[in-house]
Amino acid sequence: MKRTWILAVVVFGMILAGGAAHGAERLMILCGAGFKLPMEEVISSFTRQTGVEVNATYGGAGTLLSQISLSKQGDVFVAPSPDFMEKARSRGHILRESIKGFGYVVPAINVQKGNPKAIRSLRDMARPGIKIALGNPETVFVGMLGVEIIEKGLNPQERDALKKNIVTYGEDFNKLASLLLLKQVDAVIGFSSMSGWYPDKVETVKLNSREIHRIGVGQAAVLSYSKSKPAAERFIGFLASREGQSVFKKYHYFGTVEEANAWIGEKKPVGGEYRLPPEWFRK
Repeated sequence: MKRTWILAVVVFGMILAGGAAHGAERLMILCGAGFKLPMEEVISSFTRQTGVEVNATYGGAGTLLSQISLSKQGDVFVAPSPDFMEKARSRGHILRESIKGFGYVVPAINVQKGNPKAIRSLRDMARPGIKIALGNPETVFVGMLGVEIIEKGLNPQERDALKKNIVTYGEDFNKLASLLLLKQVDAVIGFSSMSGWYPDKVETVKLNSREIHRIGVGQAAVLSYSKSKPAAERFIGFLASREGQSVFKKYHYFGTVEEANAWIGEKKPVGGEYRLPPEWFRK
């Protein structure tokens, strides 16, 4: 894992150096992978309208924070939860006054189109023969949410059965989606928005409202290391604008916390850290 971060930092620095060498106005965005598809569309529109070239790196929020700590480079950090943004602020990585929110995410079960294994609930994921993927709970926001949902929503026997069904831990949300698309797993604990990414290949199964303990919200902030702060602020403004929000709505993200809670059927807190039980830490 450490070698992967170092390689990412080297590539990251080469991209930034290339932009400086050509004298072009460029931005580097470090973005949680749960926003990848709509973010690519937002970046394309922003570049077309402003001429600013934007490069983006996607990954688990914890991994991105580690990259920022190592490289101390980049222009914008996009996190899936206020808790990750607070960690970035406490480490001096971001300009606090620049933080803007742009889209809410709700945990859900994602399955292959047609739901061939008839997975209708969290308990169904504990049935024998079901192949499951979770995000790495140490670095991926939706992985941490998944562990909390499992730990609080199942009895010990069901929990043990479900854990036996976990065949892999994805390094980010995009990897979880790929595992479903390739039919390598039957279900993941992801976000309701995944079926907005791939409506012809993925379905969303709602969790019971009692099984959802918190939701996330996309937040973007200017990195304190940015050498293009005005352009970074313009990008964040565009991301939070009506045009930017419309892109996320198209991909089934919620525009307000009220919309997210209405879909759940109950009010839920936004963010809030969950301490992983020791047995979930990967060795």
